[in-house]
Parts: sequence; C-alpha cells; structure tokens
Amino acid sequence: MFEKILAVDLDGTIYSRVNGFNQADIEVLKQLPEKGFVRVIATGRTLKSAQRVLSSEFPIDYLVFSSGAGVFDWKQQKLVRSTHLNHSQANDIIGFLRTNGIEFTVHESIPDNHLYYYSSFTKKHPDFIRYLNLNVQYGNQLNGELPQKDYTQVLAFIDDVSFLEKVRADFRSVKVIRATSPIDDKSIWMECFHHEVSKAYGVQLLADNYGISPENISVVGNDYNDEDMLSKYSKSYVVENAPADLLRKYEVVNHVLNAPLQDWYQRFASLV
Repeated sequence: MFEKILAVDLDGTIYSRVNGFNQADIEVLKQLPEKGFVRVIATGRTLKSAQRVLSSEFPIDYLVFSSGAGVFDWKQQKLVRSTHLNHSQANDIIGFLRTNGIEFTVHESIPDNHLYYYSSFTKKHPDFIRYLNLNVQYGNQLNGELPQKDYTQVLAFIDDVSFLEKVRADFRSVKVIRATSPIDDKSIWMECFHHEVSKAYGVQLLADNYGISPENISVVGNDYNDEDMLSKYSKSYVVENAPADLLRKYEVVNHVLNAPLQDWYQRFASLV
C-alpha cells in the first residue's frame, strides 16, 4: 500500500510560531495516504516539544524528532527507536566545551530529553540565556561531574561556524549538526549526537521498513539541520525562508505562510 514517503521539517517549514499551520497544507497531508505516502515530520524538537504543537490526531504517520535521535509512531503513539550518546562521549564533549568557555546543555535520554543539565560562564551567550528562560522548569545547573548515564545530545551555543568544524574534526565518532536557533532565528546552535543520528537516518529507517526506494522519497526543509536528508534524496525542496546557500542548492517552494506543501504537491505531480 505505502510506496512513497514525504518527510517535512516542522518549524519554519510548515509551522510558524506566530501563525501556526496553513490549512491548505493540512489538507495535503490528509490526502497523501490514498496516494500511497507515508507522512513523516522530521524535526529538531524533542518529543515533548513537538507534542505541544501536534495533536495526537495530526495527519502524519511518524515523527522523527530530536534531529533523528528518536522515531515515534504517531498513530499508535509509541516510541519506535531511540539513539543515545554514552556517558563517556557526552562527558568528553562537555569537557571540551568547558575548556573553551562555551555554554551548553546536555539532555537526558529519550523520551525525557526535554530535561537537561546546563553549564554557564562569565561571558554568557544571549541565546543561551533565552533558552534557559524558555525552558527553566526542565533545567538543572551542572555542579561537578556529569552523572553516569546515557544522554541524547549536547547542545552548544556558539558564535562562529569555525568552532563547529573544529569539534567535527576532533570528535569524529560523534555526529555534529548545525542548526539555526528557533528562538531568535539567527544564532548558531551546535548539536552533538550519536554518530548514527540525523533526520536522513530516521527517514531511511522508515523507508527500509516499508521497502520504499530512494526515488520515491521527497523531503522539504528550511535549515542546516535538514541538509542530511535534503542531500540524500533527489526530490528535495526548501522553503523560501531557508538560508541563501540552501536556496542555491535545492528547488524552492512557497514560504511557510503560503502553503509550501500545497506548492510541493503541485510540483511533485509526477510522483503523486
């Protein structure tokens, strides 16, 4: 029955923090199963954060969350897969960040990865302060050693992309993902996960389960943390508010406010 996949990012792609969803996009999602599509939202949000804006009846089949660290069956409301950093990996990363005076959060294992420890320094990154203020009820200051357990990710608030590249070079066994802050839409976030984690990995896991070939997978995104899945599949699109370098690399669909999925549906008619 299902022989195709649509995987779409959430914030800034089909969801606006100010305006919510465009009803035309919701209607497209409702129509896709009869066209043979598995519907996937692939987001950087934690499960708890995604559930704030997606009701249990939202017309999707799966949620790939925390940039691919978790996969959730939306219809059955159950966790399908989770992938974590071990204590040693997380501890090595935060040690490096502490040495360089970089503010960070380190997040509990799924499904509780909205809970986090944090460490701050004299020169506080303004987006780090905003993050703490927005998520104050979930955070605990890290005093002393990191507790011995697995973690979903380490999130660092950085000023320069070159630091991200340094971490990639020094921690080759860890997946380092760049994201644009969803708080101020401009600050650079560096997310460190288990090396298998990415939105592309989560989407491919579902494709393998259904026996769906790459040419029947289409993805829509808007930011750097979508690039793994954008680059993996040939039918890839970005919305008009994506960074300029992504706009040059991928076909462009309407802005989040102007029904990007409806635009995608029309452009993707040969597969639909």
